[in-house]
Amino acid sequence: MEYPPVVQQTSALADSFAGHPSTIRNFAFFSYRGDERLDTSDLSPRAWSDALNSLAELAEPEEWTGAVPSALPRPILDSYVRYTYQRLAMENKIAVTEDGEYAAMNTGLLTTYAEDVFGLFQRNRSTRSNVQPWFFQRWATESDRDIMRHFGTEPPMLAEYVTAAADLVYDWRRPLKLAYEHILGDNLDRFPPELAGMPSRARAALTHSVELTLKRVRRNYKLVVPQWYPKLQEAGAQFLMPLDLTGSDSADLALVVSQVGDSGYRGHTVLTLEMAYTNARLVARPDSEWLKPQAPDLGPADM
Repeated sequence: MEYPPVVQQTSALADSFAGHPSTIRNFAFFSYRGDERLDTSDLSPRAWSDALNSLAELAEPEEWTGAVPSALPRPILDSYVRYTYQRLAMENKIAVTEDGEYAAMNTGLLTTYAEDVFGLFQRNRSTRSNVQPWFFQRWATESDRDIMRHFGTEPPMLAEYVTAAADLVYDWRRPLKLAYEHILGDNLDRFPPELAGMPSRARAALTHSVELTLKRVRRNYKLVVPQWYPKLQEAGAQFLMPLDLTGSDSADLALVVSQVGDSGYRGHTVLTLEMAYTNARLVARPDSEWLKPQAPDLGPADM
């Protein structure tokens, strides 16, 4: 059996997302396929929600809801798909058949039988102006007939968020500098209520929390979790560090840490645990006790 060639360049960072729109909703039209009668304004959100639900059903079971109420049924999966697409577009890894009729993306997810899950798209032939260039067909596994027929022996590639394996492990021997002005000046409202209105106390709590966390990291490197934040793009290794700001032995926030050349790390902002989990899940399913869809206690400090 002969397979059609696939256009799939792999430059590290494609100019203007390699000609692809910057968001998956601008890349492809997701149509509503249900039987329920809906207002026109509800069709697009419902179509996207249904697409997320069908992906969750096809992929191996995972917690995609989280603890924060949301208008979307699976807010973590929503962010995961949107930013996975963005990363693939940046890396020029959206696979397109040579005839330009089909496109596919690797979601990075597996089925319960360890098959890769892809998004399959067909060229949008609408003659209207300002429409998405592609039409979403379905989520498909690697053994799907259309995936095999159109993409042959070179299926769409995974998104990559690091350039070396070392970027996945935080090196506690390097110095860490905190950008207090940005953390406290722009994100003080993310701190616990008892600290949010008191910058001096918040600064002291932040410094103390980082010191304790670094002690733990020397004994358990998995405590600091790799992440990818879209706005940082190719900034190098990025990590999330738990911050116990209230002495409750549980994480209140996550410190975003990025590598700055060979000189060390910079802690430049803080995220809520829900935001942190979303960023970490892009790289891998977090394997740390403090960062989960519903974050549990950190446990006592290892002094």
